[in-house]
Amino acid sequence: MRVLKDRGSGLRENRPGLNRVLAMVSDGSVSVVRVTHEDRLARFGVGWLKRLFAVYGVTLEVLHPKKSGGRDELLEDFVSLVTTFAGRLYGMRSAKARKQLLAETGQCAGEDAAT
Repeated sequence: MRVLKDRGSGLRENRPGLNRVLAMVSDGSVSVVRVTHEDRLARFGVGWLKRLFAVYGVTLEVLHPKKSGGRDELLEDFVSLVTTFAGRLYGMRSAKARKQLLAETGQCAGEDAAT
């Protein structure tokens, strides 16, 4: 049994752990993919991944399936979207502020701080 971990958001498509899982599925080195929660694999499009896995004869097992449905599930998805994008926005702002501070102290090129 091999355990893969990913620190990225389930909304990001290009995560190293997800890419490793997809490579293992496509080369036939796994027959079962187990995830703790479905949204750890991907926030959206898990159905497509299940179908892709099935083409390669791989099954997806979710150890802790969601028990909520309907309105509660929609609200959880909405909150996670807002949280993810707010985190990205604040990350972009803090990166810009760091660049600007470095430019002001002369530690990097000033034109990089303007972008």
